[in-house]
Amino acid sequence: MTMVRGLDKNGDIITRGNVFIHGRDAVAQTIVTRLKLFLGEYHLDIRDGTPWFQSILGKNNNINAVEAILRRRIRQTKEVVAIISFNMDYNLDSRSLNISGSVLTEYGEAEFIYNG
Repeated sequence: MTMVRGLDKNGDIITRGNVFIHGRDAVAQTIVTRLKLFLGEYHLDIRDGTPWFQSILGKNNNINAVEAILRRRIRQTKEVVAIISFNMDYNLDSRSLNISGSVLTEYGEAEFIYNG
């Protein structure tokens, strides 16, 4: 069972009380963390990360291709069995991308929200 350090609503590491999360909550947090990781940012594996600069950000991107990239990144998260729902709000004018959805994990259904 995956166990990770919990993050609070601001994305800061929880340092008091129950600092570790596991099961569905850990998988949901890992999805958001993986979406936030830029391709090449992680020095131990520069092949890991979301290709924000390479394939997603920009004015002329195909929204279907962007969705496919993000769905693949979510599906490749450890212990994700399937994507149940996926909602993406990609606003070029405000330069924002918000993703929400739910996945089936090895521990049951988990919901996630990414605001970027």
